[in-house]
Amino acid sequence: MKSIAIKINPAETESQAITLIEKEIRKAKVSVISFINAHAYTMANSDNNFKNCLLDADLLFRDGIGAKILLKKYGKPVGYNANGTDLIPLILDRFKGKSVCFIGTESPYIEQAASIYKSNGHNVKAFIDGFQSNEKMFEFVEAFQPEILILGMGMPKQEYFSALLQRNYEKPLVVVNGGAIFDFIANRFTRAPSIFRKLNLEWLYRLMNEPIRLFNRYAIGIPKFFWILRKNMKQERLG
Repeated sequence: MKSIAIKINPAETESQAITLIEKEIRKAKVSVISFINAHAYTMANSDNNFKNCLLDADLLFRDGIGAKILLKKYGKPVGYNANGTDLIPLILDRFKGKSVCFIGTESPYIEQAASIYKSNGHNVKAFIDGFQSNEKMFEFVEAFQPEILILGMGMPKQEYFSALLQRNYEKPLVVVNGGAIFDFIANRFTRAPSIFRKLNLEWLYRLMNEPIRLFNRYAIGIPKFFWILRKNMKQERLG
């Protein structure tokens, strides 16, 4: 699992992250932008296909305190905390002239997210909810041929689909794996107050607000992340 830490792109600032993304947009291929957090690391430990999706991403940004700890443990610079909830709106604003499609979440939130961006002058060509087969989503992308595709289906479904596009889609496209991004845009979920974010406790705010849905992810998942990280590092030292 050291390979995950090595893969993370060391953007030092928000501006550097945007510059890296701009380079991908200029390429004549499918580029995938993904994010790694404690939950993703834990999932990748037991799901080799998901791990390979992360390793095959063109850009892998760190998201949150768990990934920061991971980088520190391997002696890598921690850089900018490029979580998707903050970075994706910056991407959409920076490349506002590009055509974009949304796939993710459920009705009415995907419609609301698309409407917000359309009303702000963004070229949102089309959207569908995230409860579709890979075949139907692939047909959707082929039909509308966006320059940027934002996926908001959660892990690992969005990473599996972006990997499928990498292998099979033949036009230039930047795919961004955004998790709950459309739910945040549509105000289905609220961001943690700035004090929580500054203290790296956004996970605690989310757990307090959605204890049933997020109990396994945080109350169980955080201790599990530390146990897996410690176990993996010990195994790597022993060879």
